[in-house]
Amino acid sequence: MSKRRRIIFHISFWLLLYFTGDILAFLGDRNYQFDTQKYSNPLIYSTLFFKVLVSYLILFVFNRFFDKKQYLKLVIAFLAVCFIYVGLRYALEEVLFFKWFGFHNYSEESRRLPYYITDNIYNVISFSFTAFFIKMIEDFFKNEKEKNALLTEKLNAEQAFLKSQLNPHFLFNTLNNIYSLTLTASPKAPEAVLKLSELMRYMLYESNVEKINLETEVKYLKNFVELQKFRYSGQTYIDFQVAGDLHSQKMAPLLLIAFVENAFKHGEVSIENKPLSISLLLNQNNLNFTVQNFKKDQNKDEVGGVGLENVRRRLDLIYPNQYSLDIEDTKEVYFCELNLIL
Repeated sequence: MSKRRRIIFHISFWLLLYFTGDILAFLGDRNYQFDTQKYSNPLIYSTLFFKVLVSYLILFVFNRFFDKKQYLKLVIAFLAVCFIYVGLRYALEEVLFFKWFGFHNYSEESRRLPYYITDNIYNVISFSFTAFFIKMIEDFFKNEKEKNALLTEKLNAEQAFLKSQLNPHFLFNTLNNIYSLTLTASPKAPEAVLKLSELMRYMLYESNVEKINLETEVKYLKNFVELQKFRYSGQTYIDFQVAGDLHSQKMAPLLLIAFVENAFKHGEVSIENKPLSISLLLNQNNLNFTVQNFKKDQNKDEVGGVGLENVRRRLDLIYPNQYSLDIEDTKEVYFCELNLIL
């Protein structure tokens, strides 16, 4: 509970508590007339003052000693509050009020010390229930805040872990590709190293934010596709379509790359009539992303990555109930479609 909400809660609580009788009377009888004359009596204000003061003193005692299980100090502090209340009330209502207004709150017989102390200790006990109720409400909001903070911290840590899994996996595969180029002394190797440098700059620095501009993420995907083309000595057939106002939306970084990486790893890109198809369509805040690839004849690599399970988990964490992921895996074609509300 924020400081502002806490203040509003306490003010509302006391207003509701003080005017409960009037509210119930009005609900029972719509002709009920609010008595303003009673507010001319100073005892009304002293009673309210002591109820608020003692309730918060007891609340302070509860918070200071009860949670720490310091019960002896709790009892001593409670008795101290009792005697502070008795002394202050006697000084105000029996001494000062008589001096200022010419009357006492208690009769002469009731002002005898044993009776006066006993009677007012009963008041302190009733105030204790009020203080305990306030403590329950405050503890509830405090526990909820701590629970949400821990949950957020856990989710952030899990997202960071899942994201960190992706980077070494991508780097491992790309370095293997560049290594193959260097073995054949390919002139593509320097350009591949430069592309990798650009991609790593994005992954290490630009993507370390909660959301990134969609145009920047698409540029990263295109650079990744260009880097993957270096793997092939012949012609590659890749259809990459983008439509929509990419400037206007942001998304979590490095979410789409796994689909493209998977397509290159297990898909066929060298057959003209069977191109690797990548499509990103943006309609306001609705993103439709599809990847379709024809499978290679050989089996999948033995070395796997975190793959789509990583993506699903990140989507669950970042976009709960805001996405659908459909995958069709046939003998010849692998197709996946992600619909996401940004």
